[in-house]
Amino acid sequence: MNNEKFFSTELILQNELILIRPLKESDINDIERISYSKELGEFGARVKNRNNLMEYFNYCFSAKEKKTLYPFMIIEKENQKPVGVTMFGNIDFYHKRLEIGWTWIAEKFQGTGINAICKKLLLDYCFNELMLRRVEFKIDIKNIKSQKAIKKLGAVREGLLRNYNIQSYGESEGTYVYSILNKEWK
Repeated sequence: MNNEKFFSTELILQNELILIRPLKESDINDIERISYSKELGEFGARVKNRNNLMEYFNYCFSAKEKKTLYPFMIIEKENQKPVGVTMFGNIDFYHKRLEIGWTWIAEKFQGTGINAICKKLLLDYCFNELMLRRVEFKIDIKNIKSQKAIKKLGAVREGLLRNYNIQSYGESEGTYVYSILNKEWK
């Protein structure tokens, strides 16, 4: 697959519990209903009002247009309720790899297993449909909750990128890189 074909695809992933589909501009009101909580990690720390949310949406769509990110909306199927957002990024079909990240899950759905279900659907698509060799995750050194969650999926911590990002709390000490290889994913 190439970038042009991938980014023009209306990618929809689902199981009996959740639906993952491309984020749309019309999703802003639904996303706003579950935003503005400090329990939403980096997203919650940065997106505190409607203007911040509009900036976030503009960033998502601009990045998709530039073919650097593919943002998704996560929806609970039973009630058709928005759960959160996740993205594919750093997409490199030549080297058969991408990154899954920029994920946030509404406070109500945290600890329910929805994040793991979402990641499994995305990983299955990456390895079984896109035939990728590698999927990466980058997690801030202070984000212990996400580090534990990604380890449960079988990701291997490869190393630390020192002084890698600027977070809402200021300059980060570092970002851990995790990966799952196609031969490790079952």
